[in-house]
Amino acid sequence: MNFSTFKVIFTITLVICGCRISGQEVIQQTESSFFRTVRSGFEESYITFGRGISNLDPMIFEALVAPGFLVRTSANARWGATLSPAILIRMSNEESFPVRTPDYRPNITFYHQLGQKGRFEDRIRFIFLKLAHHSNGQEDPFYNPDGSINLNSGNFSTNYIEIGAFFKKNIEKYGVAGEFFRMSLEIHPGIDQSPELKDLYSMVRLHNHFRIFRVKPGTNPNHTNRNPRIQSTIKTTWMFGPIDNAKAFDIKSRLNISLIFEYRPAFLKDVSFFINAYSGEDYYNRVDGPASFS
Repeated sequence: MNFSTFKVIFTITLVICGCRISGQEVIQQTESSFFRTVRSGFEESYITFGRGISNLDPMIFEALVAPGFLVRTSANARWGATLSPAILIRMSNEESFPVRTPDYRPNITFYHQLGQKGRFEDRIRFIFLKLAHHSNGQEDPFYNPDGSINLNSGNFSTNYIEIGAFFKKNIEKYGVAGEFFRMSLEIHPGIDQSPELKDLYSMVRLHNHFRIFRVKPGTNPNHTNRNPRIQSTIKTTWMFGPIDNAKAFDIKSRLNISLIFEYRPAFLKDVSFFINAYSGEDYYNRVDGPASFS
């Protein structure tokens, strides 16, 4: 079933950062730069209104709720873990405004710092391993009686591991700026997975995540209370394996790309406004076939 997603959000959008919690001054004093960087890399909760300029079905809003919980043995440990019960929902612009098949993405991620321990460094490097589940919590058949995919109530479930590395660098010579790069490989081993996903859903995916950010000149970007004022992010995913007979180098079917520009006003500490342009496979909790650029 061909269904592609091209989404550009120009509406005013709130980003509620799950990593911004109370007690920041205590965190600043007790956490190493490693754990502050882990917190800054938490997936950000957000809400968007409308469907933007896209070929998605009409919707009232889309929201990701992804609080992050950090587990560590000491302030300067080189090992750590995070837990997140992430949930993505869409409210359709239909009669009764239904929220169909919420997208459940709980995960646990383990981190190990490379290099010196517990130092306020300009360069942070660590490796990570994520164990994650992705499903829609439904139990109806995957296919409708006519052979089409049941996108409303059909069961979708998969489990995967993600292995990767993270590199962060502060660039003080450009005012106060920084950048980070994250690369990872996502593998679905087929454990407790919907059997119908075979040959429809990519089981091996390569992710790249590059971000450039800037805080107010004259401040220390290592401090947790110095949130980036402006940041730009590029995310790409290349999907390997059989995907509905897509060719091995079919860019339209295998490449997901997202461009995000984010701005945090000085008078708001935990809220940002962003514009997101996305093209590729629909990231919601269902199999929509090969992606394509629109």
